[in-house]
Amino acid sequence: MPPLQVGDAAPDFELPDHQGNRVRLSDFRGKRNVVLAFYVLANTPT
Repeated sequence: MPPLQVGDAAPDFELPDHQGNRVRLSDFRGKRNVVLAFYVLANTPT
C-alpha cells in the first residue's frame, strides 16, 4: 500500500472500543465526523 498523502481518505481498519466491541472506521462513514489521534504510549497500558 502506498503512503497516504495529505487529503487522502484514511484506510478502513477495525479496533476494539472501550467496552471491547469491535468497531470499524467504515461504520461511521457518512454518519459522523471522525478524528484520529495517535499517541505513542501515552495513557496506554504497557
